Amino acid sequence: MNETTETHYCHYHPTTPTSLRCNKCGKYICIKDARRTPVGYRCKECVRGQQDVFFTATSLDYVITAVIALPMAFIAAQIVPRLGFITIFAGPIVGIAIAEVVRLATGKRRGRYTWLVALACLIVATLLPLLPLVQLILLGGAIELGGGSLLSLGFIVIYLVLAGGTLASRLRFG
Repeated sequence: MNETTETHYCHYHPTTPTSLRCNKCGKYICIKDARRTPVGYRCKECVRGQQDVFFTATSLDYVITAVIALPMAFIAAQIVPRLGFITIFAGPIVGIAIAEVVRLATGKRRGRYTWLVALACLIVATLLPLLPLVQLILLGGAIELGGGSLLSLGFIVIYLVLAGGTLASRLRFG
């Protein structure tokens, strides 16, 4: 028997030979682009299209997220890092509070990037008031500031990590 096999190439990487096909659209895909599903391998476009059913947010929901998250994060950033050690406990509470208010204001609609908008608002609202302090440190004024300002910056970083992580996880996977 003379068997002829035609070489097929990945839809996304035209120089990569493959024999694997998406079981939904039939495109040839290499192992880097294959996504394993319970019914077989699918290309990333088909998986993304399948996941889009779960994301119902509109562009207005992203605006609502920013309008709510920015002032809440600004107020919290003025209070929480000044609490010292309690920042460890208050940071996640702030993240939960912002996430839940955003979720209620958007009608519990899920957006693919809602968590990213809220996280960006948290970071901007926390770091924007610190620009003069950061500029002073960069210009060599840290010697006159003493250790108190550096400790304060440490609590701000702890606050951002804890509040931001909690906020992102609540909105991204919730």
